[in-house]
This record gives sequence, C-alpha cells and structure tokens, in this order.
Amino acid sequence: MIRLSDSLMIGALVLASSLAAAETPAPQRHVDLPTGKAISVPVPGFVARTNSFPSRVAISPDGNFAAVLNQGYGTEQSGLTQSIGVLDLHANTYREFPDSRLKADEKSTLQSYFVGLAFSRDGKHLYASLSSTSKSGIAVYGFADGAVIPERIMDIPAQPLAPGKVRSYALENQPANIAASYPAGIALVPSRAGEQLLVANNLADNVVLVDVATGRILKSFDLATESRFVPREYPYSVIVNRSGTKAWVSEWNDSAVAELDLAGGTVARRLLLPHHAEPGEGGHATSLLLSPDERVLYVAVSKATIAASDGVTAFDLRSGLAAMNYHIGLGSGGDVGAATIGLAQSKDGSRLFATAASLNAVAVFDTHKQATANSHDALPAGFIPTEWYPTALAVTGDDILIASAKGEGAGPNNMHALVQSGLHQNPHPYIATLIGGSLQRLSLAGIDKDLRAYTRTVEDDDLLHSDPGTLRFAGGANPIRHVIYILKENRTYDQIFGDLPAGNGDPSLVMFGADVTPNEHRLALQFGVLDNFYDSGDVSANGHLWSDGADTSDYMENVWPVLYRGSERPEDFGNPLQQGVPDPGDPGTGFIWDNVAAHGMSYRIYGEMADTTWCRDLHANSPREGTPSAQSGVCTSDDIKQGGVVPAELNDPAGTASPWPWPVPLFKEIRPTRAAQRGHLDSLYADFELTYPDQYRADEFLREFRQFVSARGSAQELPALSFLWLPNDHTAGTKPGLPSPRASVADNDLALGRIVEAVSQSPYWDDTAIFVLEDDAQNGSDHVDAHRSTALVISKYAPKGPKPFVDHRFYTTVSMIHTAEELLGLPAMNLFDTHAPVFAPLFAGAGDQPPFQADDRNRQNGLLYEANKANAPGAKKSAELDFSHADAADAEVLNEILREDAAAIRSAKSVSAK
Repeated sequence: MIRLSDSLMIGALVLASSLAAAETPAPQRHVDLPTGKAISVPVPGFVARTNSFPSRVAISPDGNFAAVLNQGYGTEQSGLTQSIGVLDLHANTYREFPDSRLKADEKSTLQSYFVGLAFSRDGKHLYASLSSTSKSGIAVYGFADGAVIPERIMDIPAQPLAPGKVRSYALENQPANIAASYPAGIALVPSRAGEQLLVANNLADNVVLVDVATGRILKSFDLATESRFVPREYPYSVIVNRSGTKAWVSEWNDSAVAELDLAGGTVARRLLLPHHAEPGEGGHATSLLLSPDERVLYVAVSKATIAASDGVTAFDLRSGLAAMNYHIGLGSGGDVGAATIGLAQSKDGSRLFATAASLNAVAVFDTHKQATANSHDALPAGFIPTEWYPTALAVTGDDILIASAKGEGAGPNNMHALVQSGLHQNPHPYIATLIGGSLQRLSLAGIDKDLRAYTRTVEDDDLLHSDPGTLRFAGGANPIRHVIYILKENRTYDQIFGDLPAGNGDPSLVMFGADVTPNEHRLALQFGVLDNFYDSGDVSANGHLWSDGADTSDYMENVWPVLYRGSERPEDFGNPLQQGVPDPGDPGTGFIWDNVAAHGMSYRIYGEMADTTWCRDLHANSPREGTPSAQSGVCTSDDIKQGGVVPAELNDPAGTASPWPWPVPLFKEIRPTRAAQRGHLDSLYADFELTYPDQYRADEFLREFRQFVSARGSAQELPALSFLWLPNDHTAGTKPGLPSPRASVADNDLALGRIVEAVSQSPYWDDTAIFVLEDDAQNGSDHVDAHRSTALVISKYAPKGPKPFVDHRFYTTVSMIHTAEELLGLPAMNLFDTHAPVFAPLFAGAGDQPPFQADDRNRQNGLLYEANKANAPGAKKSAELDFSHADAADAEVLNEILREDAAAIRSAKSVSAK
C-alpha cells in the first residue's frame, strides 16, 4: 500500500510532466495492491501521472501529440473533473485539460466521457464520447498547439427500439419505444462528403453514422440479436478500414464482433469468438485492431471463463474465421482472468501488444514467428510491467505509449497533516478521488532488449514464484468441513478497530469503536487481529464481485467510476436470470458458490445477490416478469409498526412485538438472480434494506442453523459453504426516523456476535471456520490506506495465548476466498486466488479456542433502537439521499454526514465528562 510520504509525491506529480524524474530514475519500490498483486515502481518509461481512469490514447495525424481520455471519477487534483490529457511527443511533457462541464456530482450536467476518443482528419479537432441516459453526444473540441478547447456538443439522441424489442428494467423510466444511446467507441469514416463519425451506442445496441458538420444521423445499424431486451450486446469499440467501406464493432456483452457494410448500410456478418459455446456466456469482445494489410482483425477478449483464457483472437477477414488465438498467461499459460482491454502493434505488424489489466502488464506477441509455427494458439514472448490496471495502448513512431487506469493505488485518506501544511484540501478525501492513472513511454527496440528482465518483474509482482503458504493444523489433518462466509458493508480498519489495544490503529479515526461494536472487538482479540488486510473492491459495485468471486470484470472497472460520480448510467439492469441476458459485470470465472457447485458440494446463500420484492414497492412499480417462488408471501401490510406482532419466521423468540421505532418493511418474495442460486437461496432472508434489522437476518439464519444441528451427520446437515450478507453497517446516515449510524452498526455487530455464539456452542465448532469481511472500505478513513479494512478469521483452531495474536502479514479479500477454497478442498478459480497468501497462522493453534459468548449490551442499553432525530447533524442532506440499495447514496456526502454525526457525539461525550 502507498505510505503517507508517497502520497505527497503523487500530489506533486499529478498534471505535471516527469521527464526529469525519468532521466534520473528513483529507487525502485514495491507497492502491494488491494488485489493481492504488486507493482514495482517506478515502472519503465514512466512519463506522468494522469487524472483518473485513462481509457483511450489517440495520436494526432501529424504525429506530434497523444491525447488521453480520462473518464474516471476525477482526482482531488483535477477538482473531481474529467479531463483530456495531452502528451507533447517531442518535448515529452504532459498537460491536463479538465472540462468544467464534467465535474463529479454536478447535477446540471450528469454526463461522462466513455471510451470514445478520436482526432479529426486534419488534426484540428478532437472528438470524445459524452454519455448519460438523459442526454448523450459527442464533445467536439478545438485542438491547436497541444491545447484542447471546448467548442460544442453534437447530440446523439435516444434510439428507437427495433420491432419486438423491450428495454432492460434499468431503462424502464424512459419514454416508450426508445433506448438511451450512450455513445462509446467512435471512429472516423473516410468520405468525400465531409467528416463522418461512426458511433457505437452502448445502451441502444446499435451503431450510427453521423455527419460531423450537421450532427445528422446518416445511417443506423441494428445489432440486436434474438434477445427481447435492449441493451443486450453493449456495442463497445468500432474500427473502420482505410477505404471507408467496412467497419467492425465489438459486442461487449457477447462473444462476437459485427462486421458492417457501410455502403449498403447493413450488418454483413458476425465473427464469433472461439471457445465460447453460448454467445454472451464467454468472453467480452473489447478493443479492435486491423493489421497493416487489413487482412486480419485483432479482437481483445476479456472476461475469461474456466474453459477459455483472456487474450487476443485474430480473424482472417477473407474467411471470417479465427486464424490465431493469442493467449495471455504467465508461466505455462494457465491461470485465467488477465482482462485484455487495449491493443497496439508495430508499424510492420511483427509485434502485437495487448494489455493484461489484471496482471498489471502488457503482453508482447511475435506475430511473424507465430504465423509460421503451424499452430492456432500462441503465448506471449514476454511482458512489460505497468502500474495498476493498464487500459490503453498506442504506437507512435518507434515508441509505445501505455496508459494505466489506477496508478499506484489510493494511499491513506487521513490527510489532516497535509491540510495543515497546505498540501491537500480535503482532510478525508473519498477513495475514488485518490486513484489516478499514469502514462508510460518505451522504445520498441528497448523492449526487445529488456523483455526477459521485464517479464521476470511481472512474474514476481504477480506472485508467480511466491509461496501462498500451507494450512497446517496441530492435529495433522484438516478438520474443517464447513465454511460460513459473512459479508458486511464499507468500513475501514481505523473506523472500527483504531481503538484496539493491539494492532496498527489510529484512535483519532475511530467512529464505531468498542462501545458500538463490542462483539467485533472481542472476536478480534480472541481469534486474531488482522491489521494489514485490504478490501480488493474500491466500492460496492466491484467489491461484491471481489468478495464473491476473487475477481472483478472489465465492464465493472470501466463503469463504476462513472456510476459513482453521478453520471446517470444505470447500475441495476434488473434480474439477469429473469431476462435471460448475461450480467455484463460478472467475472467470467464465476463466484465461489459456482466453484462449490462444480465440485458437487453443498451450499446455501443468504441475501447475497438476491432479488427481494418488498410489499411497499408493489404499489409503486408494476411487477417484473418471472415465476414467483413457492415461498412467495401475500402482502397483508407493507410493514410492521413498533409494537406490532412480528411474523414467527422473522423473530426469535417467535411472535414477539417489534421493538423498532421505525416501520420494519415486509417482503413478498425473494428470488435468485444467478442460475447457481436456484434451490440454494434462503427465500426468507432479506437482502439490502436498512430499516430491516440485521437481527432478523440473524434470526433467519439461526432458525435454519438449528435444523442443521438436528440433522448433523445426514445429507441435510450444515452445507459446506454458507454465504451470508449482513449489510446494515452501511448505515442510512442521519435520515430522520431511520436508525442512527451507531444503531445500524451496533445492530450489525450483535447479529454477527449471535451467529458466532451459536456456531461455537454447537457440535459444528469442531469442523467449521467463519470468515468475516467488508466488501469495501469506501465509507471511512484510514491512516494506512483507503482500502484497509476489518477482517476476522474465526475457528476453534485460532492461536491462543496470554496476549492477543496479531498477524501483520499482507492479506486481501482474495486471500479470504483462497483460504476458504483450501479448507474445502476446492481449486482456485483464477489468477488472483491461485497465488493469494492464505491465512495459515490463523489455523495454527492447538484447537482449544473456547466458545464465544455474544455481548448484547447495546440491546440492553437501547442503542439498537436509536432513531435519527429531525435535528441530527446532516439530517437534511441525509433526507435527500437514496438508500434503496447499497451505494445508491452519494458516498462522499454520506461520509461527510457520518463524520459530522461522530464529531457531535464526541463533543457531547466531552461535555458530559466535564
């Protein structure tokens, strides 16, 4: 992780050239990433820090400049504004040009750059895709002497739906019979009739040809396939041949590329990616590249499956068949999940370059050598090390440019010292504003010379030669047959554990300490303190993917910064299982329950990725399609008021009166959203709803757990994997009438304590391990890193001694998944969990840990039932926030509200003490 001193250096370099630094290389440092991988910095050819998430690099027609599209959240240094960066290729100096119309959370604009960037033919203009669901278009900029000047926005209106098509549920609030265009990839089309632009409309499943001068749509190409729903294909990149007669568009949520006949205005054919039996169930087609002779189309393929690795597919355009598959894999080419996004090639076509975003590297292929090898499969000649998550490539002259989306990571988000010294504006910056990108420039000749050493660096940083450790039990054989995996929401280490008497905590950052979370504190002190654990997810959007599947997806990495900056892209595309449309955000290698299912083991899912129909919503929304489950209830009322009788299955003891001062909502049904959940999802365990107490979630799990205890030793015993979501530590801010932040977190803490107590006092204590983690750490501050978070590994076999056991080793979410797999005898799923270190020290005890006794002081003292008052700090702002699902509320605003509330509580305590 980045240390405080490193963040000072980053702040000085943002928006500035590092040419001098490149001439005098700094000592190399090893930076651990929250993905479990690492990078060695400075990386070769480092030029400059960029604004967040550079996604495209375009070279000016005269070869003098490179433009970089920064489509991320926006860093603190950019004023949370998206920008286009320009590298002067002669002076090697880099400047940023923020667009004031694209500031995060400016509700008057709500637009965002997205994927598309191109120079005009004369080099005097730049075109950039500008997207939202209400208003989308192409931003047209003047370009002169390396400066970017806003001129106008060319509107790309919502597109009419083809006959028989209906919109995805996420787009149902738009006018009928149209779908948001949401421009993505763009490409110039050679034409004598003036400048024309081909635009891939990501949410409308079509491509349009636009006259740049007038903005008139000249032609439209419908890409929709047999699915009823739009979007389904998610057109992404486009590329046009030199004559302007043909074009190709990658279908991001399908295993295909559409070939367009530009003269005839038709889709001529579809090029299907190999190794993917069912379209859409396999790889994501991302970037496109034509060989110099235009006989070969290279397609970057991300979202690998177990059966097909990431890489590049080369299509022979004469036959339309895949002629070569360039696989990206380290060592023997095994582990899948490299996330191939960007492509480039040398001028003679002999070298093909492909970003391996998940490997933090660029793969180098020798196409001439491999073309004569009489084989349809090839591995890289080597790798170039990059910073975190390389996304875009461009070859200019004899050099290659590499843009990495996430730079060196986040670093700490406790900036009090920097604010006081005048080096930082925000004392607690939001995690997304701390993650900027970077730019590298290397000579092609130098790459050939240093490729062997570069490759070894990549192998070491990706842990290829490391030992993940071995789980060794004092008694010899592994006794664990059951894993209970508990996922919570959004807290940092310091926010909860900063007051622990053991471990590396900062007490000044504690917000929900031992008085609010007595169970978590006691569990850490009894079973082990992990003070160097990092959530792999930045936010909940990718945090749940990491927590469930030890991976993210290229789709989610592209869109979460756009989602979280308030730029209107829909996040919820409905229930993919009901729509029959693959979820574009899911990792290709699936989730841990898929791994369990594939190996014939039992599993049960409680709340995670479930689809709950709440009774109150039936009045506002028309029912969505799908067959109701056998457990569907009848809504006799929307909620339970304080004092009302709680349904027997939702309370322990059964039939008691509701003690909660806010109405507790009732649900009609809970449905699966993924195929592997069918028959394995508890239909009485609710997913995200902050007025629904975690106590009721614990009650439901414990109701089933008692049945498992009775059935121990039979086919109906506790499953090998139980996956629980306890979401209420997310909090609803200080929204009047809803649970206070302290009440929400205390509720979450007691639910956890009760579950551990029940398991540890049952016969399953001998053969069960309990894992507890947050999906991300975005809603708090930490003095080490914004990704550092709480984690608990609980079992009878934890070390026991006179002092609390503290494990300072570096672990991440992926370590949690890998350890669970090792305990259950499962293989790893992808390149992340394959090499992640396991929690070996936490299972090295003598097996004499006593049962845990839950601490219910906060039920006894009434903290669980504390509702926000109308004059609570931040109440007005909280009332305006959306808490309908995890992270629907503006995270920066919510964080500020939580800090205001915590400060008021500290002040009140101080006055009381006096």
